[in-house]
Amino acid sequence: MAEPHVVSALVAKHAELAGLIQFHRTEIERVSSDLKHLDATLKLFDPAIDLRSLGAKRVTSSRSGGFKRFENKESHIWVLDALREAAQPLTTVMMAEQIIVGKGLEDTRELRASIQRTLTGTLRRLEKRGLVEDAGRANNGLTVLWRIV
Repeated sequence: MAEPHVVSALVAKHAELAGLIQFHRTEIERVSSDLKHLDATLKLFDPAIDLRSLGAKRVTSSRSGGFKRFENKESHIWVLDALREAAQPLTTVMMAEQIIVGKGLEDTRELRASIQRTLTGTLRRLEKRGLVEDAGRANNGLTVLWRIV
């Protein structure tokens, strides 16, 4: 007999994967449409162009399976700017809020968690380079406060 918690976890995973498939199918349709428009525009400017000879650029995604939230080194810039302008040390939660507002993103729990994970990695790399430091813990004793060196 199946364990109810196992079944409910599998049902949740099924729903998650089905949602990912639906999301990516929609993205494929959107990008395909954009590509068709770009092909038509290329033909307007160069009717002799062989579109089949054009290559594809490799696009990488983050290890978590989603698309990267930042361009290369963009998170470093956000972190250093936020810490430079702050009057007191900041947590990743505070920095994530600034980034979400600054980039005009829709604030969701998943987005916030993803950005905070990225910021934690960024801060650790910046700490190794001697640019930021752990300034102690916030009220709950779990959240790290960061400041620029």
